Amino acid sequence: MEHLKFIDKIEKTGISIRSTNIEGKEEKYVIHDIFGNGSNTIIQKDFKLQWEDHDVRNPLSELIKIAIDMDTWKHSWHNEITPENYDKFRGIIQDKIIDRANEIKILLSVYFQIGHEISN
Repeated sequence: MEHLKFIDKIEKTGISIRSTNIEGKEEKYVIHDIFGNGSNTIIQKDFKLQWEDHDVRNPLSELIKIAIDMDTWKHSWHNEITPENYDKFRGIIQDKIIDRANEIKILLSVYFQIGHEISN
């Protein structure tokens, strides 16, 4: 779905999103080996990705795998991580964000309701 339509759907839940990428700011994402053989860190700065320690895997592909495999269905097992599939992955990630926005809305409502009950 188009980005603006996606943003509109998110905002209808009462939650707004913005990019967490700040120019010059470095983000680190720890990637754990699925076989339990350790981990490595992807560094993201100014929309550039690199491994903290030398790694032959593509850092973008690894981040995509994390995002599309967050639930029980492992999309990366059924779809090759290639630029031709980026639109498909973007749609999968949009759906996951919308689902989680609705879950956050419920969690926030219950959280504040409990706070109200405690104060009375």
